Amino acid sequence: MLNELLLARALYRGALFVVALVAMVLLGVQLKWVLVQLFAAAIVAAGIAPAVAWSTNPERTRSWFWRPPAALVAVVIYLVAGVLLLVMAGILLRLVLAQGVTLAQRAPEFAAMLQDWHLGVISRWSVLDAIDPWDLLGGTNGLSQWIVGATQQILNVAGLFGALFGGLINVILVLFIALYLTIDGPSIRDYMLAFLPAGRRPAARRIVANIAWRLGQWVIGQLVVCVLVGIGAGIALALMGVPGAELLGLVWAVGVVIPGVGPFLSAVPTILLGFAAGPTTGVLATIFSFIWSQFENNILIPRVMNSTVKLNPLVVLTAVLVGHELLGVAGALFAIPMAAALAVVVDELHAERIRGEQTLELELPTPVAVGP
Repeated sequence: MLNELLLARALYRGALFVVALVAMVLLGVQLKWVLVQLFAAAIVAAGIAPAVAWSTNPERTRSWFWRPPAALVAVVIYLVAGVLLLVMAGILLRLVLAQGVTLAQRAPEFAAMLQDWHLGVISRWSVLDAIDPWDLLGGTNGLSQWIVGATQQILNVAGLFGALFGGLINVILVLFIALYLTIDGPSIRDYMLAFLPAGRRPAARRIVANIAWRLGQWVIGQLVVCVLVGIGAGIALALMGVPGAELLGLVWAVGVVIPGVGPFLSAVPTILLGFAAGPTTGVLATIFSFIWSQFENNILIPRVMNSTVKLNPLVVLTAVLVGHELLGVAGALFAIPMAAALAVVVDELHAERIRGEQTLELELPTPVAVGP
């Protein structure tokens, strides 16, 4: 009778756990974008935490005669980063507009040069005369109209303001949440840990601390990737003779943060300014954009994240693919830090299991050898 009662109680608890888990999954699906914003705020808070801790350290600020509050330090970091982004975007926009007008004016010239090149290729390779891709593109007039239309679409930024407004509101909300996490993070953590059993609190506290550390390391890894991609792109484009190579390097540095869309957004002004300098430079800029985007996504980012976040390159690539499949660009953007956070939990469970096995081995009696 007692065994049946214990079995019924176990089944009842298991059913409640399954129902609660399904309810949490359904609720998470409905609130997925809210959870994404909260996770983004946690990443921002973890990223600025070292600077805030350094600026508010009592031992370091004792000689300053004033200890700045954590909120003030975070706001200053926000302002500096925002001003730098706005200045860079303004300068780049002016450069793209100026060179875009030049490209539109020289479009017929470029089309004629490409047609001459095409005729020269046909004269050497007669098999291409039967395919004649030039007629498929509409000849000189068709290509000229395509270049002018593409340039007008790129330069037409008025339609972006409506989309950016909603995004700007979300960005401000995330920054405010990160600000509160920076100020009240320890108290929020202690309040939530109070709901756990006393024996589980040290492990939970350790998991929270390790997740925050991993998220901070991800921010550092992103900065390293941005610096390497920006410097490499700036040097390569300068050697090709692309106008504004330094600013384009900054564009590549910022674009690498956005998986999937970022390389495309960086390639558009690169190719545009490359063709504004000349057809040969434009072709080289196009080839560079394709090769550099593949290099940063498939080689550089996995290697850097392996060194900073301690994630295997295969895990990094798989996480990005899964995140993009689930949530699109946002999922790909936060796939690596989410994988890093889950890795902390898995590592803690693995370590606890190892400790349990070692304890069990110590508790087992040592077998005594029996003589013949």
